[in-house]
Amino acid sequence: MLEKIDKKNLIIGRLMQLYLHNISLYFPMDMNQETGLYIYDDLDSYLNDTEYKSAYIIKSDNSIAGFILVDFTEEKNIIQEMFILNNFKRKGIGSKAVKELFDGHRGNWEIKSLPLSEQAELFWINTVKEYTNNKFEVEHIGKFNRAVITFNNE
Repeated sequence: MLEKIDKKNLIIGRLMQLYLHNISLYFPMDMNQETGLYIYDDLDSYLNDTEYKSAYIIKSDNSIAGFILVDFTEEKNIIQEMFILNNFKRKGIGSKAVKELFDGHRGNWEIKSLPLSEQAELFWINTVKEYTNNKFEVEHIGKFNRAVITFNNE
């Protein structure tokens, strides 16, 4: 389900454009006026798979279904971004992928839901609720009342 593949940089770079286009419905996004591409400043640090940042391709059978970007710190693991292509949504693929990620990395987790997206917030709350048997916390922060979900899976 989660894979690290050779052409990850190219694939995630292209998927990121779709993701940024989708979230531009909620937030104004900067676009490079010469290339016509949306800007995501920190993507290279995830694509280089450092000790602290990783990018994962989500696959369903042999098809690319999306990606997850994760920060790994000493204190906690943080899901920064997750994207599932429309034709794979509502099939349990995203939930299965994040549960696989959780199982592979024990400790404190923080998930920053997409602000202003009730759909994203419900996805994260339902997935974490099931994974933790309802042992998690949700805090709404900032001017957009963003849901931040925390739990420990040790």
